[in-house]
Amino acid sequence: MEQESGEKTGVSRKEAILMAATELFAQRGYGATPTSEIAQAAGVAEGTLFHHFKTKEGILAYIVKDMLDAYVQGIEIQAEKASNGLEGIRGGIRFHFHFINERSREVMVMLRDFPFHLMEANTPFREIVTTRFFHLVKLFTDLIKTGQKDGSIRDISAEKTAFILIGMLNGLGRQRLMCPLKIPDIYQEVLDFCYNSLVKRV
Repeated sequence: MEQESGEKTGVSRKEAILMAATELFAQRGYGATPTSEIAQAAGVAEGTLFHHFKTKEGILAYIVKDMLDAYVQGIEIQAEKASNGLEGIRGGIRFHFHFINERSREVMVMLRDFPFHLMEANTPFREIVTTRFFHLVKLFTDLIKTGQKDGSIRDISAEKTAFILIGMLNGLGRQRLMCPLKIPDIYQEVLDFCYNSLVKRV
């Protein structure tokens, strides 16, 4: 029996499908990518694709879940090793920039042609995204509250500021990956801006 190309390269069929789908979704968008082209790019039969993933939505859900889990875990690690709340926020921002660079294709899947119809109520996809988003909000909220207790962060609304930080980081990611213009390196400026916005002055 002839091997499919994923097996020949030492990559499992499932991994080959995910790699191909990530690349195509990032390049063209979810809506413009048929499963037949994903299968062709992965070097597998379309029936094999549907053996591993029942629907195209299932492929997207797997990619998004894996990416968001890795992102949240990275923020958790920064929070755990920080000496105070403000340093936890700064560590989270550093990790965000690193993550955007290291996993740019998966992030592009979220940014380009995102299928918002899958976020309708009572869908598994909505559950994947919302549970991780609000966990992220809680992480940043707790870091701000910790900073207020240890004296590193000034008196501000912790939850509202967490939403602002996450929105800013999301926008910076979109700008970094999708803006057609040349954007200067603003990594240090973002760190300084957040520090000056949050730090408690003596």
